[in-house]
Amino acid sequence: MCTFIQREYCCGHFRFIASRWCDVYTLTHKRCKPDITHFEYVGQLLCGDCKAKNQPPVAWEAMIKRHNKRAVASL
Repeated sequence: MCTFIQREYCCGHFRFIASRWCDVYTLTHKRCKPDITHFEYVGQLLCGDCKAKNQPPVAWEAMIKRHNKRAVASL
């Protein structure tokens, strides 16, 4: 069985991080039933989803000139 770490963030979300893949996974890349061997509480960090929501937009994002997909497709 693959061994996992269960990590809880201050936002209340959980993530399961593989600490060791079993031999079956390394050969087939099919996940087996996880075996949680360790629990971590990270009280000072937000998970990746919440961190992306709480960051302000990049100031220079509006200055980037992007190609119009419809205009390019009609050429």
